[in-house]
Amino acid sequence: MFIPFGTDRAPRRAPLITPVIIVANMVVFAMVLILARETGRDVNAIVDLGAFDSRSPWRIWTFLTCLFLHDPGDIFHLIFNMVFLWVFGCAVEDRLGRVGFSFFYLAAGLASVLSQWAVSAIQGDPSSMIGASGAVMGVTGAFVALFPRARVRMLFFFFLIGIIWVPALVVVGIFFALDVLGQLTDFLGLQSSNTAYFAHIGGSIFGFGTAFLLLATGRLKRDDFDIFYLFKQARRRAEMRAAVGGSAGGPWASASADTSRRLAANIKKARSKPEEPPEVRHARADIARLIREHQQPEAARRYASLLTDHPEVTLPAEQQLDVASTFYAEGSFDEAATAYELYLKRFKSERRRTETMLLLAVLYTRKVRKPERAAQLLDELEPIAREATHKELLATLRRELAS
Repeated sequence: MFIPFGTDRAPRRAPLITPVIIVANMVVFAMVLILARETGRDVNAIVDLGAFDSRSPWRIWTFLTCLFLHDPGDIFHLIFNMVFLWVFGCAVEDRLGRVGFSFFYLAAGLASVLSQWAVSAIQGDPSSMIGASGAVMGVTGAFVALFPRARVRMLFFFFLIGIIWVPALVVVGIFFALDVLGQLTDFLGLQSSNTAYFAHIGGSIFGFGTAFLLLATGRLKRDDFDIFYLFKQARRRAEMRAAVGGSAGGPWASASADTSRRLAANIKKARSKPEEPPEVRHARADIARLIREHQQPEAARRYASLLTDHPEVTLPAEQQLDVASTFYAEGSFDEAATAYELYLKRFKSERRRTETMLLLAVLYTRKVRKPERAAQLLDELEPIAREATHKELLATLRRELAS
């Protein structure tokens, strides 16, 4: 038996919507039991009021209310759904934003209900549906599209109890395959189950497809962790293999493109670039490992030590911001300012550049006291600040600098 209880994708800010949804499900579960006890009504009859029934699609409210109801006789139905939601939902909420995640979760739940309704109509077998499983599977599908290289921390029970790290693609893929197998055996009449398999399948497809579409259309900015980065890496590897094989252009070259010449020039340039010292490579690997293991303070100290001998070294964008934020949280403001400055110097068009500049301006105004650099950052931020809170902060910092 395997139970997920965490991933290596730590959110940048504390989740809000995910715990609210979890609490809402728990409150509804408790209210159903209390109502049944206080009124003497059958608990299943109370649940049926909000359950989706394919024979009564005119009860429109049940398309959403069913997502917050669970089997009152099986608390594990609720627990497992909420565990999965917590494990995968926090990172997806962080990526989509709180408002975006709220709409996404409800849309995934609606898609799962419609999927199960459609299959019931095809099979000619009426069905009733409750549970957050379809919406939760939508969240796991989105997680795979947004963080395909992530790993899931799993608690397993098999003679012994232990903890292992499993790639997210494997974890989600296994549960998706089990749902497909369950639906297939149910469709062929090989088993009879109360599980709404196609609600899970529909939710998963909706979640993955929506996140993929948001990335593809640019509605959600791409980064080094999403599925399109995997495509980009695969293309680069193909180009390199083609180059080594004597055809630098490979399958990506076209009659009107200079792919081969540009790639050959890049290879020549890369060969002439001095190789990074071994101690820097080892330090990078150590820092990445410490961050994956959620040992941010130790990772920050390791980076500070690295800067002593290599003051211009930067980490990947996520890791650079991670150690900088850790410095800030621990009161090491000079080190935080240095890490943020290196981030701005290295990543000219990264999506969190504006927020980083604001934080650095706050540091130089209130902590490190570099008014000239603070004023320069405020001047750069003035034309690009869009949010009202950002503009208000800019005005406040200017007043503080003038006083």
